[in-house]
Amino acid sequence: MKPYIIAALLAGSALAGTTGQALAEKTLRATVQVSVDHPIGANVVTFKEALEELSGGEIEVEIYDSAQLFKGSEVPKAVASGAIDMGVVLADEYSGTVPAAGIFSEPFLFPSYEVLAKAAEPESPVRQTFDRLIGETGTKVLWWQDYGPVQILSKDHPIRTPADMKGKLVRALGKPLGDFIEAVGGTPVVMGGSEQFMAYQRGTVDIGMSGTTAVKSRKLYEVMDHVTMTNHSLAEFIVVINPATYDGLSDQERAWVDEAAQRAEADLRAKTRQQNEEAAAWLVETGNATVTELTPEEIAQWQKASAPAIDIFIKDAGATGQQLVDDIRALY
Repeated sequence: MKPYIIAALLAGSALAGTTGQALAEKTLRATVQVSVDHPIGANVVTFKEALEELSGGEIEVEIYDSAQLFKGSEVPKAVASGAIDMGVVLADEYSGTVPAAGIFSEPFLFPSYEVLAKAAEPESPVRQTFDRLIGETGTKVLWWQDYGPVQILSKDHPIRTPADMKGKLVRALGKPLGDFIEAVGGTPVVMGGSEQFMAYQRGTVDIGMSGTTAVKSRKLYEVMDHVTMTNHSLAEFIVVINPATYDGLSDQERAWVDEAAQRAEADLRAKTRQQNEEAAAWLVETGNATVTELTPEEIAQWQKASAPAIDIFIKDAGATGQQLVDDIRALY
């Protein structure tokens, strides 16, 4: 199994048989569930390239893409244990042990890209609270990966109102979205992004959920020909690093890593809205899927029907969950 490697391999084990080549002093291994051509995977490449530039090649990153080593659900433990140095993980994957980590999936809590950008600011109470919670699990957040809003996918006809969800099996990204699905009358089936296509093709679930760009990049339109633009939650990924690995770096090396992470986060956030809009336009222009925009009245129905999911989130996450909700709403 070979990693996607942009530059030279780590000095030492790779030194044998290698001459006349500058080798890195340190290598960080990163696991990614998608390919490096996917926006999330490409963003890790952006980090890699920035770190290589800043460190003058002293630190390099081996990227194991397409879930070669770990599935998304396995990343938190793999990074915490040191089985891998770094990993990309959907924030929801932490919600089983840290309920407040499901904040990005709470229905209609982030009404715009601008609100998310404010929440992501380094000094934002939302950012500081979220990163601290993840830190308590044994992994350190390096940067957030904004993948954009989640939409509803269906076959043969669009899903326009909560009534269309009743009695249906619906793909969920994790428990928070599962609570949303139950609130509107569906039955959640939790599955990772890489499992979607086959599940939709086989009819394992009736209704799907995914980011707009994923419908294009994962060719989900081949098995789900309707996309309803509910924008009901966010698919927010985070890149985490093993704390011992991070602490084992010198002050200068940590500064390089932090700067590269900041560059990667800013780069993806600047591109995400455009990428999502272009993906939706592409689906329409090619005829690969019917894209349905909801009316304000229909959105209001979804908001009312899904409100109990936020109540469950606050109950599960306690005072911290309530504070996160309040801090986010203060950004409106």
